[in-house]
This record gives sequence, structure tokens and C-alpha cells, in this order.
Amino acid sequence: MKAVSLKSFWHPIATSAEVSTKPRQFVLLGEKLVAFRSGDEVAVFADLCIHRGAALSGGTVSNGNIVCPYHGWAYDKSGTCVHIPSLPAGMPIPAKARALPYEAREAYGLIWVCLSSPAQSFPEWPENAWNNPGYKVNFVKAYEWKTSAGRVVENAMDFSHFNIVHVGYTELADGPVVKPYEVNRTERGLRYAYDDGHLLREYTVDVTFIVHDRKSVVKVGTAVTWSDRPDSKTGDATILTFIASPVQDMETRIYVFVSRNHSLDKDDEGFTGGFDAIMDQDRVIVETQRPEQIPIEVKEELHLRVPDAAGIMYRRALREIDKAEAFALP
Repeated sequence: MKAVSLKSFWHPIATSAEVSTKPRQFVLLGEKLVAFRSGDEVAVFADLCIHRGAALSGGTVSNGNIVCPYHGWAYDKSGTCVHIPSLPAGMPIPAKARALPYEAREAYGLIWVCLSSPAQSFPEWPENAWNNPGYKVNFVKAYEWKTSAGRVVENAMDFSHFNIVHVGYTELADGPVVKPYEVNRTERGLRYAYDDGHLLREYTVDVTFIVHDRKSVVKVGTAVTWSDRPDSKTGDATILTFIASPVQDMETRIYVFVSRNHSLDKDDEGFTGGFDAIMDQDRVIVETQRPEQIPIEVKEELHLRVPDAAGIMYRRALREIDKAEAFALP
């Protein structure tokens, strides 16, 4: 059976605010794309005019159509060429005069693209937080790291470095020694949980590059993480979400969100303000990792059976993806 291509997964290329009626170039998996709004919809094409190869991102949008800056060819949101200024009125437009469209979807405040069909299932959010009135979701920001998306995800999955790298921010309450925990494969990726006596951290990993870390308070009065508050109650849950978009071989854009089912009337900064420091602590280390792409053959790096259990399972999941079409998985 043919392996699934990395290009058939949904990846974000931008925040919703970054896409407008002015065409703009974005890059995903090394491919240049152009995104623009056409009425109430978002269109994403290869950033290439089929006529002479000019970048459509240098053009304009007129009446919902993107217009090439070179010869004025206009394409509608489906990619069909609807006007060629150099043709006489009434002259038919060649059927092959089409832009190269990709599947695009706007969700969770992001613009998502799938580069190859058939598309894999669209990502979901734990607790259906975006539509759950008991939760509040905040976009923190997008971070740019000079590393592969796989390394970013493996870092977000790994709690055994917390007491070394993130002292004063998010270390495990019961110390650095990692207790045995169970990792389960799911239809979408992985699920596992870790209880440090204060927080129950429940991880949901969507293969390829999405990590949700749901932290729920199990014992009050033992807070050691930056996102806890003195008035935390048992059952308070905070979901940290990391979505790594593979821009280039060594360039990843990370979209970070915080969702919570508590303190809904409180200032969001109290729950998102520590991210710049935490992300930078990780970035300076992850950008030094070699090889830059995570080795998916388990034998290529040394692993500890308990602390690295989730990472080992993640690498096994990545082995099922077609590496021939995915530079991020050499």
C-alpha cells in the first residue's frame, strides 16, 4: 500500500488577518503559494501564472478575480481564466488557461492548505474548545524557528526537559524523574497523559505537526507553572496548542494558542504572557539540534524507554508517511 504523502495533510500558511483582497505570497513545504480573498472565500493557488510564469502575488484582485501583473490575465477563485486583455472580444479563452488551485479552508483563525488529494481529515480541537461556551481560546502569536517542523513538534511533546530548560515556568511539580506512562496510537496520531501530582497533562498529537497539551489541576496549592493562579481550582483546564507549519526544509512557523475553561473574566495576558520566554528557551536549543530533521529510524539516536516513550511512538508514526514527497522527512 502506498504511503500517505505529507502534502495530503492540512497545514496552516497564515493567520486569517494576514490574508486579504491584496494577493500575498506564502510558502509551504518549499512551494510558493499565493493567497487572496474572493468575496467571502479564501483562494490559494501556486504563485505562478500559467502564461509566462509571473508571480500572481505581484498582481491585484478585481471583482474577486486575481489579475496577473505581467499580461493582465484574470483568474477566478476556482483558477479558471476569465479574461485575457490581448484577445479580441468574443475570442474563446483556451481551456488550459488555468491557475493551479489548492484546497484551502479558513478555520481556528488560520488559513489551511492541502497540497495533494485526497486530503486527510481536517484537524480538530480538544473539547471542541472553539465552539464550546465553557472555553475561551486565545491566539498567542506565530513564532519563526530555523529548524524542521518535526523537531518543533517533538520538543512540544516532551515534558522531560521542563525541569532543566523551563525552571520557574512549567517544570514538573514532583521533580525531573519521569514515571512510567502509557502512549496510545489513535486514528489521528497519539494520546498520552502524565500526572505530576499538581497537574494532569493530557497530550493529543495529530500527525503530522500538531500538539495539544491539556493541563488540568488535580491538586491545588502546589502550583509551579507560569499559567497557574493562586485561585486555581481542581478541574481547571488550560490547553496549550502548538501547530508547526513546515515552510521550508529548515524553516518552521509555529502558531500557538491557549484555551481555558476557567477565569473567563480575567485578563488573557495572565495566561499567555509567559510564552515569549518559554518559546525562546526552547528555540535556542532546538535550532542547534543535529540532524535538523528528526531521524525516524529509532536506532539513529539514543532513547530512554520511559522518558522518550512518546517521542519513539511519534517517530514510528512518521515512518508511515511518504518520504519521497516530503523533504521534512528525509
